[in-house]
Amino acid sequence: MFRNIICCVDGSRHSERAAQAASELAARFDAKLTFLTVTKELKVNEAVKRYIELEKLSGGLEYVLDEMTEQILDAAKACAERCGVRGFKTEVKVGPPARTIVQFAERTKADTIVMGRRGVGDVEGALLGSVSHKVSSLASCGVVTVK
Repeated sequence: MFRNIICCVDGSRHSERAAQAASELAARFDAKLTFLTVTKELKVNEAVKRYIELEKLSGGLEYVLDEMTEQILDAAKACAERCGVRGFKTEVKVGPPARTIVQFAERTKADTIVMGRRGVGDVEGALLGSVSHKVSSLASCGVVTVK
């Protein structure tokens, strides 16, 4: 255990703590560490699609999403560097968060997933079941949730 760790980050306080915990584990056990952020695919109506197409021409919406993702991953990378982790990487995936995380863990043969107990979708998580709960149920590897 703790040879190949995936840490899910979304910019929430819980995911910042998860990044710290995952970085400490990776440094202590000389494990591979991948910071993963997953964004949901946007489902929008035709009017919004046309607006998004216009925004793409100016780079507006896509630029904002890219900047947010970059800031989230930069914070995680800084955490890993402070902890002395050697050889970490980052990944961005699009899809349903829980399923995407579990599929990524299986594809990369991760032995541990570290994630915050609650993320930025807190209200949705309370109503529909949190992503961390779903990942814990679906994953074939160990899952560490950080409060």
